[in-house]
Amino acid sequence: MGIYNFQSRFVPKIVAGEKTHTIRAIRVHPDKPGNTLSLYTGLRHKGAKLLMRVPCTAVQNILITPGGMVRIDGIYLEDDEREALSRRDGFSNFQEMLAFWNGRLPFRGHIIHWRT
Repeated sequence: MGIYNFQSRFVPKIVAGEKTHTIRAIRVHPDKPGNTLSLYTGLRHKGAKLLMRVPCTAVQNILITPGGMVRIDGIYLEDDEREALSRRDGFSNFQEMLAFWNGRLPFRGHIIHWRT
């Protein structure tokens, strides 16, 4: 059962069902489809709040490069696909998402998908 913490700015989009996945570093024991994910905000702080428990529906490999290239399970995304990815991840557009990752690229990890 994966436990995931989210910044407060993502909470409204998670609760509304607009944010449907999270991009995270590869874990020693990664989640897999069928696992229950516990989505929190404020973990490790007084007043931590459980947002919801949801089923994991898919886990994909992701690579994000400093130049803005994105590869999911070995397939490079086109511009419109990167925009859709960024919106599902809680950003307004791909440039906002790249700014979030600034200084941490290249990034290799997982996209953990859920269904509410």
